[in-house]
Amino acid sequence: MQTFGRKTIYVNYTEEDILTKPIAKQDEIIIDIIESTRGVHELNCTETKYLKDYLRGIQDIYTQKQKLTRPEINNKTVENWAWSMVDFKKCYLLGKPIQYVQLNDSGEEEIALLNKYVRFENKKAKDMFCYDDVLTCGRGFVFKNYQKPTEDDEAPFEILNCQAENTEVVYSSKLGNKQIGSYVVSDMKYIATKINPETGESEPYEEYYNEWTFYLRNRAVIVNDKAGVLQVVGSKPVMMKEHAITEYYTNKYRLSLIEIGKDLFNDINYLESMDKDDMESFVNAIMVFTNVEVTANEIEQIKALGAVCINSTENKKASIELLQQRLNATDTQTYYTRLLTSLHQILGIPMSSDNGSVTSGDTGQAKLTGQGYTMAGIRAEGDETMFGMCDMEMLKGVLKACKLAPATKIKNLKISDIEPKFFRDMSDNILTKTQALLNLYSADIPRKFANSIIGLFGDSNAVTKEQEKLFGEQTSQLGAKKEGEETENPFNPNDKADNKNFKNATQEQTNKIKNINERDEQQQ
Repeated sequence: MQTFGRKTIYVNYTEEDILTKPIAKQDEIIIDIIESTRGVHELNCTETKYLKDYLRGIQDIYTQKQKLTRPEINNKTVENWAWSMVDFKKCYLLGKPIQYVQLNDSGEEEIALLNKYVRFENKKAKDMFCYDDVLTCGRGFVFKNYQKPTEDDEAPFEILNCQAENTEVVYSSKLGNKQIGSYVVSDMKYIATKINPETGESEPYEEYYNEWTFYLRNRAVIVNDKAGVLQVVGSKPVMMKEHAITEYYTNKYRLSLIEIGKDLFNDINYLESMDKDDMESFVNAIMVFTNVEVTANEIEQIKALGAVCINSTENKKASIELLQQRLNATDTQTYYTRLLTSLHQILGIPMSSDNGSVTSGDTGQAKLTGQGYTMAGIRAEGDETMFGMCDMEMLKGVLKACKLAPATKIKNLKISDIEPKFFRDMSDNILTKTQALLNLYSADIPRKFANSIIGLFGDSNAVTKEQEKLFGEQTSQLGAKKEGEETENPFNPNDKADNKNFKNATQEQTNKIKNINERDEQQQ
Protein backbone atom coordinates (compact mmCIF):
# COMPACT_ATOMS: atom_id res chain seq x y z
CA MET A 1 0.00 0.00 0.00
CA GLN A 2 1.28 3.46 -0.92
CA THR A 3 0.58 6.11 1.73
CA PHE A 4 1.63 9.75 1.82
CA GLY A 5 0.43 11.11 5.16
CA ARG A 6 -3.01 11.36 6.75
CA LYS A 7 -5.69 13.62 5.36
CA THR A 8 -6.67 16.53 7.61
CA ILE A 9 -10.39 17.31 7.81
CA TYR A 10 -11.37 20.88 6.93
CA VAL A 11 -15.01 22.06 6.80
CA ASN A 12 -16.64 25.30 5.69
CA TYR A 13 -17.67 26.33 9.19
CA THR A 14 -16.13 28.28 12.02
CA GLU A 15 -16.58 27.60 15.70
CA GLU A 16 -18.72 30.73 16.00
CA ASP A 17 -20.97 29.48 13.17
CA ILE A 18 -21.84 26.46 15.30
CA LEU A 19 -21.86 27.70 18.89
CA THR A 20 -24.02 30.75 18.17
CA LYS A 21 -26.78 28.59 16.65
CA PRO A 22 -29.68 26.94 18.55
CA ILE A 23 -29.11 23.37 19.72
CA ALA A 24 -31.23 21.88 16.96
CA LYS A 25 -29.24 23.74 14.29
CA GLN A 26 -25.96 22.68 15.92
CA ASP A 27 -27.05 19.06 15.67
CA GLU A 28 -27.81 19.48 11.96
CA ILE A 29 -24.35 20.94 11.33
CA ILE A 30 -22.69 18.11 13.27
CA ILE A 31 -24.53 15.48 11.22
CA ASP A 32 -23.52 17.29 8.03
CA ILE A 33 -19.85 17.33 9.13
CA ILE A 34 -19.85 13.62 9.98
CA GLU A 35 -21.59 12.68 6.73
CA SER A 36 -19.23 14.74 4.57
CA THR A 37 -16.05 13.48 6.28
CA ARG A 38 -16.80 9.76 6.53
CA GLY A 39 -14.81 8.97 3.38
CA VAL A 40 -11.71 10.81 4.58
CA HIS A 41 -11.91 9.14 7.98
CA GLU A 42 -12.27 5.65 6.48
CA LEU A 43 -9.18 6.24 4.31
CA ASN A 44 -7.21 7.50 7.33
CA CYS A 45 -8.42 4.53 9.38
CA THR A 46 -7.33 2.00 6.75
CA GLU A 47 -3.88 3.58 6.32
CA THR A 48 -3.37 3.90 10.09
CA LYS A 49 -4.12 0.21 10.66
CA TYR A 50 -1.75 -0.70 7.82
CA LEU A 51 1.08 1.40 9.32
CA LYS A 52 0.54 -0.05 12.80
CA ASP A 53 0.73 -3.56 11.33
CA TYR A 54 3.90 -2.54 9.47
CA LEU A 55 5.50 -1.45 12.76
CA ARG A 56 4.65 -4.82 14.31
CA GLY A 57 6.41 -6.66 11.48
CA ILE A 58 3.54 -7.37 9.05
CA GLN A 59 5.43 -5.78 6.17
CA ASP A 60 5.21 -5.67 2.38
CA ILE A 61 7.73 -8.45 1.82
CA TYR A 62 5.08 -11.05 2.71
CA THR A 63 2.73 -10.03 -0.11
CA GLN A 64 5.01 -8.47 -2.74
CA LYS A 65 7.96 -10.88 -3.05
CA GLN A 66 7.57 -13.30 -5.94
CA LYS A 67 10.09 -15.82 -7.24
CA LEU A 68 9.70 -17.03 -10.83
CA THR A 69 12.51 -19.61 -10.84
CA ARG A 70 12.58 -22.36 -8.23
CA PRO A 71 9.51 -20.92 -6.48
CA GLU A 72 9.83 -23.56 -3.75
CA ILE A 73 12.77 -21.52 -2.40
CA ASN A 74 11.10 -18.24 -1.52
CA ASN A 75 12.15 -16.94 1.89
CA LYS A 76 10.42 -13.85 3.30
CA THR A 77 12.42 -12.21 6.07
CA VAL A 78 11.61 -9.01 7.97
CA GLU A 79 14.53 -7.12 9.48
CA ASN A 80 12.39 -4.74 11.50
CA TRP A 81 14.32 -1.48 11.31
CA ALA A 82 10.99 0.37 11.44
CA TRP A 83 10.49 -0.73 15.05
CA SER A 84 14.10 0.05 15.97
CA MET A 85 14.00 3.60 14.60
CA VAL A 86 10.57 4.47 15.97
CA ASP A 87 11.69 3.21 19.38
CA PHE A 88 14.91 5.26 19.27
CA LYS A 89 13.13 8.47 18.27
CA LYS A 90 10.53 7.98 20.99
CA CYS A 91 13.04 7.31 23.75
CA TYR A 92 15.44 10.02 22.57
CA LEU A 93 12.82 12.78 22.80
CA LEU A 94 10.57 11.56 25.62
CA GLY A 95 12.69 9.08 27.57
CA LYS A 96 12.68 11.69 30.32
CA PRO A 97 9.30 13.30 31.11
CA ILE A 98 8.33 16.76 29.90
CA GLN A 99 8.72 19.28 32.71
CA TYR A 100 6.69 22.49 32.85
CA VAL A 101 8.78 25.50 33.84
CA GLN A 102 7.94 29.14 34.44
CA LEU A 103 8.73 31.84 31.93
CA ASN A 104 8.71 34.61 34.52
CA ASP A 105 8.69 35.10 38.27
CA SER A 106 4.97 34.39 38.67
CA GLY A 107 3.29 31.09 39.40
CA GLU A 108 6.24 29.10 40.76
CA GLU A 109 4.17 27.22 43.36
CA GLU A 110 1.30 26.62 40.94
CA ILE A 111 3.63 25.23 38.26
CA ALA A 112 5.17 22.88 40.85
CA LEU A 113 1.64 21.69 41.68
CA LEU A 114 0.84 21.25 37.98
CA ASN A 115 3.92 19.03 37.55
CA LYS A 116 2.75 17.02 40.54
CA TYR A 117 -0.69 16.53 38.99
CA VAL A 118 0.65 15.34 35.63
CA ARG A 119 2.78 12.79 37.48
CA PHE A 120 -0.41 11.52 39.14
CA GLU A 121 -1.88 11.06 35.68
CA ASN A 122 1.28 9.25 34.47
CA LYS A 123 1.62 11.72 31.62
CA LYS A 124 5.15 10.55 30.85
CA ALA A 125 3.96 7.14 29.65
CA LYS A 126 0.95 8.63 27.87
CA ASP A 127 3.18 11.10 26.02
CA MET A 128 5.28 8.17 24.82
CA PHE A 129 2.17 6.31 23.62
CA CYS A 130 1.05 9.44 21.79
CA TYR A 131 4.47 10.03 20.19
CA ASP A 132 4.57 6.38 19.18
CA ASP A 133 1.39 7.02 17.16
CA VAL A 134 2.88 10.21 15.71
CA LEU A 135 5.99 8.36 14.50
CA THR A 136 4.00 5.38 13.23
CA CYS A 137 0.84 6.97 11.80
CA GLY A 138 1.77 10.65 11.44
CA ARG A 139 -0.47 11.84 14.26
CA GLY A 140 -1.66 11.00 17.77
CA PHE A 141 -4.61 12.11 19.89
CA VAL A 142 -4.98 12.93 23.57
CA PHE A 143 -8.29 13.28 25.44
CA LYS A 144 -8.48 15.43 28.57
CA ASN A 145 -11.45 16.04 30.83
CA TYR A 146 -12.37 17.37 34.26
CA GLN A 147 -12.67 14.86 37.08
CA LYS A 148 -13.39 15.35 40.74
CA PRO A 149 -10.20 15.03 42.85
CA THR A 150 -10.02 12.14 45.31
CA GLU A 151 -7.61 11.00 48.01
CA ASP A 152 -6.07 8.49 45.63
CA ASP A 153 -5.85 10.92 42.70
CA GLU A 154 -5.53 14.59 43.56
CA ALA A 155 -5.42 15.74 39.93
CA PRO A 156 -8.65 17.52 38.91
CA PHE A 157 -8.32 16.23 35.35
CA GLU A 158 -7.78 12.99 33.45
CA ILE A 159 -5.57 12.41 30.42
CA LEU A 160 -6.27 9.50 28.06
CA ASN A 161 -4.80 8.32 24.77
CA CYS A 162 -7.21 7.95 21.85
CA GLN A 163 -6.89 5.28 19.17
CA ALA A 164 -5.42 7.01 16.13
CA GLU A 165 -7.48 4.94 13.69
CA ASN A 166 -10.81 5.91 15.30
CA THR A 167 -10.27 9.62 16.01
CA GLU A 168 -10.45 12.80 13.95
CA VAL A 169 -10.01 16.49 14.74
CA VAL A 170 -12.07 18.86 12.59
CA TYR A 171 -10.63 22.23 11.53
CA SER A 172 -12.17 25.23 9.85
CA SER A 173 -11.18 25.87 6.25
CA LYS A 174 -11.26 29.61 6.96
CA LEU A 175 -8.11 31.64 7.58
CA GLY A 176 -6.20 30.30 10.57
CA ASN A 177 -7.68 26.76 10.32
CA LYS A 178 -8.80 26.79 13.94
CA GLN A 179 -10.13 23.65 15.54
CA ILE A 180 -13.91 23.56 15.74
CA GLY A 181 -14.40 20.09 17.18
CA SER A 182 -13.39 16.43 17.13
CA TYR A 183 -14.99 13.02 17.12
CA VAL A 184 -14.34 9.40 18.08
CA VAL A 185 -15.92 6.55 16.12
CA SER A 186 -16.94 3.35 17.93
CA ASP A 187 -18.21 0.03 16.57
CA MET A 188 -21.36 -0.90 18.50
CA LYS A 189 -23.52 -3.99 18.50
CA TYR A 190 -26.91 -4.97 19.88
CA ILE A 191 -29.05 -8.06 19.94
CA ALA A 192 -31.93 -7.92 17.46
CA THR A 193 -34.55 -10.54 16.64
CA LYS A 194 -35.84 -11.96 13.39
CA ILE A 195 -38.52 -14.49 12.45
CA ASN A 196 -37.31 -17.88 11.29
CA PRO A 197 -39.34 -18.65 8.15
CA GLU A 198 -39.21 -22.38 8.80
CA THR A 199 -40.30 -22.41 12.44
CA GLY A 200 -42.08 -19.09 12.60
CA GLU A 201 -40.32 -18.28 15.88
CA SER A 202 -38.21 -15.19 16.64
CA GLU A 203 -34.46 -15.77 16.91
CA PRO A 204 -31.84 -13.39 18.32
CA TYR A 205 -28.86 -12.25 16.23
CA GLU A 206 -26.10 -9.60 16.52
CA GLU A 207 -26.50 -6.35 14.64
CA TYR A 208 -23.70 -3.75 14.27
CA TYR A 209 -23.73 0.00 13.82
CA ASN A 210 -21.40 3.01 14.14
CA GLU A 211 -21.51 5.60 16.88
CA TRP A 212 -19.82 9.01 16.78
CA THR A 213 -19.11 11.10 19.87
CA PHE A 214 -18.61 14.63 18.55
CA TYR A 215 -16.94 17.05 20.98
CA LEU A 216 -17.65 20.76 20.76
CA ARG A 217 -16.13 23.20 23.21
CA ASN A 218 -19.24 23.19 25.41
CA ARG A 219 -20.86 19.77 24.89
CA ALA A 220 -20.44 16.26 23.51
CA VAL A 221 -23.04 15.10 20.96
CA ILE A 222 -23.68 11.39 20.36
CA VAL A 223 -24.67 10.36 16.83
CA ASN A 224 -25.28 6.88 15.41
CA ASP A 225 -26.58 5.16 12.28
CA LYS A 226 -28.52 2.43 14.06
CA ALA A 227 -31.72 3.37 12.24
CA GLY A 228 -29.97 3.40 8.85
CA VAL A 229 -29.43 7.18 8.82
CA LEU A 230 -27.37 9.51 11.01
CA GLN A 231 -29.29 10.89 13.94
CA VAL A 232 -28.48 12.54 17.28
CA VAL A 233 -29.31 10.23 20.19
CA GLY A 234 -27.93 12.20 23.14
CA SER A 235 -25.58 14.86 24.45
CA LYS A 236 -23.72 15.82 27.62
CA PRO A 237 -21.92 18.97 28.78
CA VAL A 238 -18.15 19.53 28.59
CA MET A 239 -17.29 21.22 31.87
CA MET A 240 -13.89 22.59 30.81
CA LYS A 241 -15.40 24.72 28.02
CA GLU A 242 -12.38 23.69 25.98
CA HIS A 243 -11.71 21.20 23.19
CA ALA A 244 -11.59 17.72 24.70
CA ILE A 245 -9.27 16.14 22.10
CA THR A 246 -5.91 17.53 20.96
CA GLU A 247 -4.10 16.32 17.85
CA TYR A 248 -0.32 15.85 18.05
CA TYR A 249 1.86 15.88 14.92
CA THR A 250 5.37 16.85 13.85
CA ASN A 251 4.74 18.03 10.27
CA LYS A 252 1.81 19.61 8.48
CA TYR A 253 1.41 16.63 6.14
CA ARG A 254 0.90 14.20 9.05
CA LEU A 255 3.63 12.10 7.43
CA SER A 256 5.03 9.35 9.65
CA LEU A 257 8.61 8.17 10.08
CA ILE A 258 7.62 4.77 8.66
CA GLU A 259 6.27 6.34 5.47
CA ILE A 260 9.44 8.38 4.96
CA GLY A 261 11.68 5.30 5.19
CA LYS A 262 9.31 2.58 3.94
CA ASP A 263 10.95 2.05 0.53
CA LEU A 264 14.32 1.54 2.19
CA PHE A 265 12.80 -0.74 4.84
CA ASN A 266 11.32 -2.85 2.00
CA ASP A 267 14.61 -2.91 0.08
CA ILE A 268 16.47 -4.18 3.15
CA ASN A 269 13.86 -6.90 3.69
CA TYR A 270 14.07 -7.90 0.00
CA LEU A 271 17.87 -8.02 0.07
CA GLU A 272 17.91 -10.15 3.23
CA SER A 273 15.28 -12.49 1.80
CA MET A 274 17.15 -12.91 -1.50
CA ASP A 275 20.40 -13.52 0.36
CA LYS A 276 18.68 -16.26 2.32
CA ASP A 277 17.27 -17.71 -0.93
CA ASP A 278 20.79 -17.75 -2.35
CA MET A 279 22.18 -19.69 0.61
CA GLU A 280 19.34 -22.20 0.45
CA SER A 281 19.82 -22.61 -3.31
CA PHE A 282 23.52 -23.26 -2.73
CA VAL A 283 22.79 -25.96 -0.18
CA ASN A 284 20.06 -27.46 -2.39
CA ALA A 285 22.00 -27.21 -5.63
CA ILE A 286 20.64 -28.74 -8.85
CA MET A 287 22.32 -31.96 -10.05
CA VAL A 288 23.47 -31.95 -13.70
CA PHE A 289 23.73 -35.36 -15.40
CA THR A 290 25.91 -35.54 -18.51
CA ASN A 291 25.53 -38.68 -20.68
CA VAL A 292 23.72 -40.38 -17.81
CA GLU A 293 20.15 -41.55 -17.95
CA VAL A 294 18.34 -41.85 -14.61
CA THR A 295 14.75 -42.09 -13.51
CA ALA A 296 13.00 -40.15 -10.79
CA ASN A 297 13.20 -43.12 -8.44
CA GLU A 298 16.92 -43.43 -9.06
CA ILE A 299 17.41 -39.73 -8.23
CA GLU A 300 15.63 -40.27 -4.93
CA GLN A 301 17.93 -43.19 -4.17
CA ILE A 302 20.98 -41.07 -5.00
CA LYS A 303 19.79 -38.38 -2.58
CA ALA A 304 19.16 -40.96 0.14
CA LEU A 305 22.46 -42.81 -0.25
CA GLY A 306 24.61 -39.78 -1.03
CA ALA A 307 26.49 -41.71 -3.72
CA VAL A 308 26.03 -42.84 -7.30
CA CYS A 309 27.64 -45.31 -9.72
CA ILE A 310 27.86 -44.32 -13.41
CA ASN A 311 29.26 -45.89 -16.57
CA SER A 312 31.67 -43.85 -18.72
CA THR A 313 33.67 -44.63 -21.87
CA GLU A 314 36.38 -42.81 -23.78
CA ASN A 315 33.98 -41.85 -26.55
CA LYS A 316 31.11 -40.97 -24.27
CA LYS A 317 32.21 -39.31 -21.06
CA ALA A 318 29.63 -39.39 -18.29
CA SER A 319 29.58 -37.02 -15.32
CA ILE A 320 27.35 -35.77 -12.51
CA GLU A 321 27.89 -32.24 -11.15
CA LEU A 322 26.19 -29.79 -8.83
CA LEU A 323 25.10 -26.50 -10.40
CA GLN A 324 26.33 -24.03 -7.77
CA GLN A 325 26.62 -20.27 -8.06
CA ARG A 326 26.39 -17.74 -5.22
CA LEU A 327 25.94 -13.98 -5.00
CA ASN A 328 29.03 -11.97 -4.26
CA ALA A 329 28.81 -11.43 -0.50
CA THR A 330 30.98 -8.32 -0.68
CA ASP A 331 28.69 -6.63 -3.20
CA THR A 332 25.52 -7.45 -1.28
CA GLN A 333 27.05 -6.25 2.00
CA THR A 334 28.10 -2.98 0.33
CA TYR A 335 24.56 -2.46 -0.95
CA TYR A 336 23.12 -3.35 2.48
CA THR A 337 25.43 -0.85 4.21
CA ARG A 338 24.50 1.84 1.69
CA LEU A 339 20.78 1.28 2.33
CA LEU A 340 21.22 1.35 6.09
CA THR A 341 23.39 4.48 6.03
CA SER A 342 20.88 6.30 3.83
CA LEU A 343 18.08 5.27 6.17
CA HIS A 344 19.86 6.68 9.21
CA GLN A 345 20.74 9.92 7.45
CA ILE A 346 17.24 10.52 6.05
CA LEU A 347 15.53 9.86 9.38
CA GLY A 348 18.14 11.68 11.48
CA ILE A 349 19.13 8.68 13.60
CA PRO A 350 22.74 8.03 14.72
CA MET A 351 24.63 5.00 13.52
CA SER A 352 25.08 2.62 16.42
CA SER A 353 28.47 1.41 15.14
CA ASP A 354 31.43 2.71 13.16
CA ASN A 355 29.85 2.12 9.74
CA GLY A 356 29.56 5.87 9.24
CA SER A 357 32.19 8.43 8.32
CA VAL A 358 34.33 8.03 11.44
CA THR A 359 36.60 5.33 12.79
CA SER A 360 36.94 3.90 16.27
CA GLY A 361 40.03 6.05 16.81
CA ASP A 362 38.04 9.27 16.63
CA THR A 363 36.96 10.77 19.94
CA GLY A 364 34.95 13.62 21.35
CA GLN A 365 32.91 15.90 19.13
CA ALA A 366 34.22 14.29 15.91
CA LYS A 367 32.64 10.96 16.87
CA LEU A 368 29.36 12.59 17.92
CA THR A 369 29.18 14.42 14.60
CA GLY A 370 30.36 11.55 12.41
CA GLN A 371 27.94 8.99 13.83
CA GLY A 372 25.02 11.41 13.64
CA TYR A 373 24.31 12.32 17.27
CA THR A 374 24.72 16.03 16.56
CA MET A 375 22.31 15.79 13.63
CA ALA A 376 19.88 13.74 15.75
CA GLY A 377 19.90 16.49 18.38
CA ILE A 378 19.15 19.17 15.79
CA ARG A 379 16.30 17.13 14.29
CA ALA A 380 14.94 16.45 17.79
CA GLU A 381 14.76 20.19 18.44
CA GLY A 382 12.32 20.48 15.54
CA ASP A 383 10.19 17.69 16.99
CA GLU A 384 10.33 19.43 20.37
CA THR A 385 8.92 22.59 18.82
CA MET A 386 5.99 20.83 17.13
CA PHE A 387 5.22 18.44 19.98
CA GLY A 388 5.50 21.30 22.48
CA MET A 389 3.06 23.41 20.43
CA CYS A 390 0.48 20.63 20.53
CA ASP A 391 1.15 20.01 24.22
CA MET A 392 0.41 23.66 25.00
CA GLU A 393 -2.98 23.27 23.29
CA MET A 394 -3.68 20.27 25.49
CA LEU A 395 -2.55 22.24 28.54
CA LYS A 396 -5.25 24.89 27.99
CA GLY A 397 -7.91 22.34 28.88
CA VAL A 398 -5.88 21.04 31.82
CA LEU A 399 -5.58 24.52 33.35
CA LYS A 400 -9.31 25.13 32.96
CA ALA A 401 -10.03 21.83 34.67
CA CYS A 402 -7.71 22.82 37.53
CA LYS A 403 -9.55 26.11 38.02
CA LEU A 404 -12.89 24.29 38.18
CA ALA A 405 -11.84 22.25 41.22
CA PRO A 406 -12.64 24.22 44.40
CA ALA A 407 -9.81 22.73 46.49
CA THR A 408 -6.95 23.14 44.03
CA LYS A 409 -4.49 26.00 44.44
CA ILE A 410 -4.06 26.52 40.70
CA LYS A 411 -6.20 29.61 40.19
CA ASN A 412 -4.09 32.30 38.54
CA LEU A 413 -1.69 30.31 36.36
CA LYS A 414 -1.91 31.21 32.67
CA ILE A 415 -0.71 29.36 29.61
CA SER A 416 1.61 32.30 28.87
CA ASP A 417 3.46 31.62 32.16
CA ILE A 418 4.44 28.08 31.17
CA GLU A 419 6.98 26.52 28.86
CA PRO A 420 7.35 22.74 28.29
CA LYS A 421 10.94 21.56 28.66
CA PHE A 422 12.32 18.38 27.07
CA PHE A 423 15.22 16.83 28.95
CA ARG A 424 17.67 15.03 26.70
CA ASP A 425 21.27 14.11 27.53
CA MET A 426 23.10 17.39 28.04
CA SER A 427 26.40 16.00 29.37
CA ASP A 428 28.24 15.85 26.04
CA ASN A 429 31.20 18.23 25.78
CA ILE A 430 30.56 19.20 29.40
CA LEU A 431 34.08 20.55 30.09
CA THR A 432 33.81 23.10 27.27
CA LYS A 433 30.31 24.08 28.39
CA THR A 434 31.32 24.69 32.00
CA GLN A 435 34.39 26.68 30.93
CA ALA A 436 32.17 28.79 28.67
CA LEU A 437 29.81 29.33 31.61
CA LEU A 438 32.66 30.61 33.81
CA ASN A 439 33.80 32.94 31.03
CA LEU A 440 30.29 34.35 30.71
CA TYR A 441 30.10 34.93 34.46
CA SER A 442 33.49 36.66 34.35
CA ALA A 443 32.24 38.91 31.54
CA ASP A 444 29.34 40.05 33.75
CA ILE A 445 26.70 38.32 31.62
CA PRO A 446 23.61 37.97 33.87
CA ARG A 447 23.27 34.46 35.25
CA LYS A 448 19.84 33.81 33.79
CA PHE A 449 21.14 34.52 30.27
CA ALA A 450 24.46 32.69 30.74
CA ASN A 451 22.70 29.59 32.11
CA SER A 452 20.35 29.46 29.14
CA ILE A 453 23.04 30.05 26.46
CA ILE A 454 25.26 27.03 27.11
CA GLY A 455 22.51 24.37 26.93
CA LEU A 456 23.60 22.60 30.11
CA PHE A 457 20.38 23.01 32.11
CA GLY A 458 16.83 22.01 31.26
CA ASP A 459 15.35 24.71 33.50
CA SER A 460 17.83 27.59 33.58
CA ASN A 461 15.44 29.77 35.62
CA ALA A 462 15.36 27.23 38.45
CA VAL A 463 19.17 27.01 38.43
CA THR A 464 19.45 30.81 38.60
CA LYS A 465 17.09 30.95 41.58
CA GLU A 466 19.10 28.32 43.44
CA GLN A 467 22.29 30.27 42.75
CA GLU A 468 20.72 33.39 44.24
CA LYS A 469 19.72 31.44 47.35
CA LEU A 470 23.24 30.06 47.81
CA PHE A 471 25.42 32.99 46.71
CA GLY A 472 23.16 36.05 46.76
CA GLU A 473 22.81 38.59 43.98
CA GLN A 474 25.37 38.51 41.19
CA THR A 475 28.20 41.05 41.62
CA SER A 476 30.31 42.66 38.91
CA GLN A 477 33.61 40.97 38.08
CA LEU A 478 34.96 43.50 35.59
CA GLY A 479 34.40 46.56 37.74
CA ALA A 480 36.11 45.12 40.85
CA LYS A 481 39.00 43.54 38.97
CA LYS A 482 42.33 45.36 39.00
CA GLU A 483 44.90 45.23 36.27
CA GLY A 484 46.90 41.99 36.43
CA GLU A 485 44.55 40.50 39.05
CA GLU A 486 43.17 37.01 38.49
CA THR A 487 39.45 36.41 38.22
CA GLU A 488 37.73 35.75 41.53
CA ASN A 489 34.97 33.29 42.22
CA PRO A 490 31.83 34.97 40.77
CA PHE A 491 29.67 33.21 43.36
CA ASN A 492 31.57 34.26 46.51
CA PRO A 493 34.25 36.89 45.79
CA ASN A 494 34.84 37.76 49.49
CA ASP A 495 35.98 34.29 50.58
CA LYS A 496 39.78 34.18 50.03
CA ALA A 497 40.12 30.44 50.64
CA ASP A 498 37.27 29.74 48.29
CA ASN A 499 38.84 32.07 45.69
CA LYS A 500 42.10 30.14 45.84
CA ASN A 501 40.33 26.81 45.34
CA PHE A 502 38.27 28.33 42.54
CA LYS A 503 41.37 29.62 40.73
CA ASN A 504 43.12 26.25 41.04
CA ALA A 505 40.05 24.37 39.79
CA THR A 506 39.60 26.82 36.90
CA GLN A 507 43.24 26.52 35.83
CA GLU A 508 43.13 22.73 36.05
CA GLN A 509 39.95 22.61 33.97
CA THR A 510 41.44 24.99 31.39
CA ASN A 511 44.51 22.76 31.04
CA LYS A 512 42.30 19.67 30.55
CA ILE A 513 40.29 21.38 27.81
CA LYS A 514 43.46 22.57 26.11
CA ASN A 515 44.90 19.03 26.12
CA ILE A 516 41.65 17.59 24.72
CA ASN A 517 41.51 20.18 21.94
CA GLU A 518 45.15 19.56 21.00
CA ARG A 519 44.54 15.80 20.89
CA ASP A 520 41.46 16.21 18.67
CA GLU A 521 43.39 18.49 16.29
CA GLN A 522 46.18 15.92 15.97
CA GLN A 523 43.75 13.07 15.28
CA GLN A 524 41.81 15.06 12.70
